[in-house]
Amino acid sequence: MKLYAFDVDETLEISGGPIKLDQMTQLRNEGHIVGICGNWIIFVQAVTGWHDLVSFLSIGIGEKSEFLNQIKQYIRAEEYIMVGNILGVSGASDDKGAAETAGWRFIKESEFAAGAS
Repeated sequence: MKLYAFDVDETLEISGGPIKLDQMTQLRNEGHIVGICGNWIIFVQAVTGWHDLVSFLSIGIGEKSEFLNQIKQYIRAEEYIMVGNILGVSGASDDKGAAETAGWRFIKESEFAAGAS
């Protein structure tokens, strides 16, 4: 079982990104853990039944890397993967940097949308 943390803004289709919610649902159906490490307010307002799709939400406390460290410390998984933006390349948040700081594998949003997992 892998654990996926998704950014929202410029990552998910509900906020200007290329990743469809169906792709997240597919991961969940395959038995992976899916959660949000980004603009959780937009996510819960835009996604009906959001609580059936994600296992965790970042709530804006601290840096993303700190949140990722907490998740990794307390939730067991085979692999930890952050899906999001590269600052100044594909979005306004440094999701790649947060993933690297926390020791997570990173997948750029457009690569995930195209099939990378």
